[in-house]
Amino acid sequence: MVSMLRKTAQIVKTSIGSRQLVNSKLSFRFFGVALITAPLIANGADWDFQPRIEIGQSWTDNIALAESGLEESEWVTELRPAITVSLDGPRLSGDLDYEMQILKFADNGDSDDIFNRLNGTGQLVVVPETAFIDAFARYDRQNIDTRGRLAFSNVFNSDNRTDYAVAGLSPYHQGTWGAWGESLVRLTGYGVRFRNTDPGVAQPEDSDNVRLIATLNSPSEARGPSWGFRGSYSGTDFEKAASFKYAQALLDLGLPVGGRTRLTATAGKESDALEDPSKGSLDSTVWFVGFEWEPSDLQSLEVRGGDRFYGTAWEASWRRRGSKGELMVDYTEDPTTSSGVLGDDDLFLPGFPTIDIGSLDSRVFLQKRLSGQASYEFTRSTILARIYSDRREYLDSLSGQEDGVGGTLSFTWDAAARTSVATSVTLEKRKFEANRKDDFAEFDIGVTRQINRVLSAELSYRHFLRNSNSEPDYNANLISLFVVFNFGDPDAAPPSW
Repeated sequence: MVSMLRKTAQIVKTSIGSRQLVNSKLSFRFFGVALITAPLIANGADWDFQPRIEIGQSWTDNIALAESGLEESEWVTELRPAITVSLDGPRLSGDLDYEMQILKFADNGDSDDIFNRLNGTGQLVVVPETAFIDAFARYDRQNIDTRGRLAFSNVFNSDNRTDYAVAGLSPYHQGTWGAWGESLVRLTGYGVRFRNTDPGVAQPEDSDNVRLIATLNSPSEARGPSWGFRGSYSGTDFEKAASFKYAQALLDLGLPVGGRTRLTATAGKESDALEDPSKGSLDSTVWFVGFEWEPSDLQSLEVRGGDRFYGTAWEASWRRRGSKGELMVDYTEDPTTSSGVLGDDDLFLPGFPTIDIGSLDSRVFLQKRLSGQASYEFTRSTILARIYSDRREYLDSLSGQEDGVGGTLSFTWDAAARTSVATSVTLEKRKFEANRKDDFAEFDIGVTRQINRVLSAELSYRHFLRNSNSEPDYNANLISLFVVFNFGDPDAAPPSW
């Protein structure tokens, strides 16, 4: 286990260069404790190692995402060695997937490159049912400026991409205090680092981030009037830009008006990020009124409206689960930064197009975000729909705002015993200052055939386009054929060191 952690650390270190993911002393102490205790706790855990190698050839008709008449086609050879590691134990669990992407261009040898992708999560149970430590790490490549050329793959030379790394720890304690209260205290610290930024664009600023939330409320299962106290703090320290600090202290009250409905009221204080985003003091009044409706254990709806430091504010959440599908809709309004978006899994949704994450900069903005997702499972297929609306109202002296609205519809089908088909369509409209408007569309379809236990083949086609009222339009097609070797052995034991 110790050697596995060392190898994982070496992979991350190689990927991000000499800069470390988290450079604060507090984070080093947390990681030190994890390194010491994890091997002891994981002795009785179940391991699963799944190495794989993907070899493929791709062709595109527009390698540089150039405007009509200037397209250049290209053949690209790819090699992707990778490994997935899963750990499931009584006190320690986690999943880690690492992939190296090696690109070799037929006509543009100067573009040959190596990229790294890593996604890992884990949880350490310090005290069963009470104290935990969550850990997370991501490393990937991301578009920088939504006004520039946006690529959906590392194959394209858009001159608008960078490597990013996010890693952190989140210890928390949840308590039940008899029949009168429940509590939660969670501290999250994470770093955001950028590397290998394309030339010609501004280098995004690294940052160290911290979030603290503490709640004390009446038991969630208790009937009758309810009460709760909530306090939160979030802070971001950039390399050069001014820091961002924001705090809240709130009192929640609830009054049942039926067997399944509850009226709610909230009042308290919060930071006025319009006046000074780096202050973080409780100098502005906030209040909400609303209702909670839970007609069954499978459905809930919460809606609140009120007033905050910027004016009228709204919050909403809708959940519905069925035997074959589920639906989730959320609307939130909060001040944040691009580092806050990258560090929040509720906003960052891996597996979907990365356009809607927005630009990577150090500006503070009020994010008004609507996100919805619905899925339904048929006998041999699954349909998934996602919608999102993201408004960034910038709070610095430059002001301005940026709007993005889009949606994705995807469909997966088990066409035969060893053959599956996956297809999706994504549309997005983005509006900038100076009356600029960009429309994006992406279509992809892929067929996977499992040849035997080890070998499979994947054939895919993707089409992407941007239409703008002030910048050149472009579109690109990408056709790829991959052979995948999976060498996983579910009965394999972890290596001995």
